[in-house]
Amino acid sequence: MKEKKSGLVIFLTIMAVVVGLALVALVSFIVFRIYKDEKAAKESATTETVLSADIEEVEEPATPAEPATATDADADEMARGYKLYKFERDGNSIHLPQADPTLAMNDANVDGETSENDEVPKGSSWDKNSLVLSPVEGSTNYASPGDASKTGMLTSSYMILVDLDEDRTVVERDADVVVSPASMTKVLTLLTARDHIDESNLDDKFTITAEICEYVNKNNASAVGFQPDDEVTVSDLLYGTILCSGADAALGLAEYCCGSEEAFVEEMNKKCEELEISDTAHFTNVVGMYDPDLHCTMRDMAIIMSVAVQDDMCLDILSKHTYLTSITTEDWPDGIEISNWFLRRIEDKYTDGEVVAAKTGFVNESGCCAVSYYVSNNGKRYICVTGNAFSTWRSIYDHVGVYRSYTQKD
Repeated sequence: MKEKKSGLVIFLTIMAVVVGLALVALVSFIVFRIYKDEKAAKESATTETVLSADIEEVEEPATPAEPATATDADADEMARGYKLYKFERDGNSIHLPQADPTLAMNDANVDGETSENDEVPKGSSWDKNSLVLSPVEGSTNYASPGDASKTGMLTSSYMILVDLDEDRTVVERDADVVVSPASMTKVLTLLTARDHIDESNLDDKFTITAEICEYVNKNNASAVGFQPDDEVTVSDLLYGTILCSGADAALGLAEYCCGSEEAFVEEMNKKCEELEISDTAHFTNVVGMYDPDLHCTMRDMAIIMSVAVQDDMCLDILSKHTYLTSITTEDWPDGIEISNWFLRRIEDKYTDGEVVAAKTGFVNESGCCAVSYYVSNNGKRYICVTGNAFSTWRSIYDHVGVYRSYTQKD
């Protein structure tokens, strides 16, 4: 009897221990869940506060950023490195354009995922008043690569499309606002140099100076890659100025034509007077490096480009996709290969015609900009100029969309 009683006690003891352990585990689980929920709530509140602070910072008046020193080299990557502020108007001028792209894009949340909210933030360049474009298949976007719907609106802050055959503006957006044209300046550099150069000069030699190379290095400017004492041809200078937006080539071209950049710039401004755009267009250097006194409008640049493409030599240079320089290096034994990346990137995009010639530009104050010359399948000719896109690709897709949407097809 005692043995049975002892066994019962042991059994009850074991059961008590098991129940006790189960109660401890249950209490621990409940405490852990409460702690985890509280922690998640705190993290969520912190994230919302940070996001709110970011938005408030964008909406506040922008503090001027340091001017970007480079012009075109790897503009996509450079644009990602700069905060593009919401632009402020001063009279008829725009300074430090554009809000933070991650806010203005509207299709990205804080994690970079696609948002369910397709409403565009008010006050950005991508509002409901933006020009509607035909979506571009294969588009490149930060948040949703390949999503054609994200190219359904013009993202550039300002734009003009000109019908050259009818001499009229087809569509525009802030086309008369005075802005920095960045390296689109070099179209005028080319056009001005043409007054001094013809086919007989193309093989003339010019010696690259140490001062030119020092300027390139000091300003981190895009360049062909010429070195001090290199003897290059005038042809190298012309194509180098446009295709890779070479500051070394543009400065060499100015010195070859006029003896100095200053004298050449005077001729550039005289050219503006001839074109009757000097009220808004003024230039202080041949490169397009940012200067408050270097400016023009989208309409001015369309006029400059329209004159340039009517000249056979200028058109050939502006429409060249690749070029080999006469100067060789260890890495380039056949000559330095330079490219017009805008043309090479847009050539496989369907536009109902051909983008024949183009020049890009980038400084922080202008965003990514471009001017292009297009011939539709029916032979009609157009000039498109855009400014302040947040990457070279977005600028390209704006040009594709504009040509597809606003040019005559028949």
